[in-house]
Amino acid sequence: MQSLRYNNPFKSEIADPREEEENESRHLAYLEGLAFAWNSCGQKSRFFTESMEKHNIKGLSLEKISKNLLSPYFRGIFDGAGILEEGPDLSIAFPRNFDAVLNKSSFNITPEAEKILIKNEDAVNFCLFIYENLDFASQNFCREKLTALCQKSRDFYKAFLKAAESYIDGRYYSTLPESIAKNPEAVLTYINGLESCKKNYLELVKMGVEQEDARYILPMGTQTRLVMTMNVRSLYNFFHLRCCRRAQSEIRHLANLMLAEVKKIAPGLFEKAGAPCEATGFCPEGKFSCGRYPAQRPEARGQR
Repeated sequence: MQSLRYNNPFKSEIADPREEEENESRHLAYLEGLAFAWNSCGQKSRFFTESMEKHNIKGLSLEKISKNLLSPYFRGIFDGAGILEEGPDLSIAFPRNFDAVLNKSSFNITPEAEKILIKNEDAVNFCLFIYENLDFASQNFCREKLTALCQKSRDFYKAFLKAAESYIDGRYYSTLPESIAKNPEAVLTYINGLESCKKNYLELVKMGVEQEDARYILPMGTQTRLVMTMNVRSLYNFFHLRCCRRAQSEIRHLANLMLAEVKKIAPGLFEKAGAPCEATGFCPEGKFSCGRYPAQRPEARGQR
């Protein structure tokens, strides 16, 4: 087993400040877009005010923003002035005076009375662009709008989950549980927890605390690498327990993958391996049954 006693999954980040510099540039671009939207709408907000004053944010126009920072810039404009329209399809509205900046972009827009619309597939593409390479742990997005988009568009939510899983794997050396992935609010809350654990772990290591003690603060979702051997009897017992739907999703997924592999090698030997209900037609879990098969009869339980 790969031990976190000797292996620090975040070692490179302690010595490499480049990620922080890139995140800072994207953060400033987001604030510029947000300030531009507020200035164009004649609105102000208490959010980010201190940060804007600190960095002398003016609300720069599109022409003054670097091309590699357009994604967070437009995300700031969306958070500052964009509105999700009601209805079954995804449609994003902006005030009519935003036609100049949106016309200079590559997005298809539809003028309508006092507003401008980005609709349907164009709206999905717009959202995919503005949330591209999103730093989920930052505050460079409106949480309410992001979760509303996930609920509004299935295609966007799929892309959101794929990005979140990659982010969690790469940044936190961790995994995204199945039940959390069903709820965008839960995903963002989970990431906040992972970020807190990681920051405190790195602080402890910087203080000279041994990794074997600092690792206590890392979450249970932290990944590990291991190699193991199991004989047929142990495999049967493992499949019996972990192929069951009541097993935790990650270990159940692993068990089903392993079962598929051993069946390729010895199909006859593992013909009846797996969840016990598959072989007997009854669930031995009683009141904890998932309901796929009827609960095992008491008399049958006594005969075994």
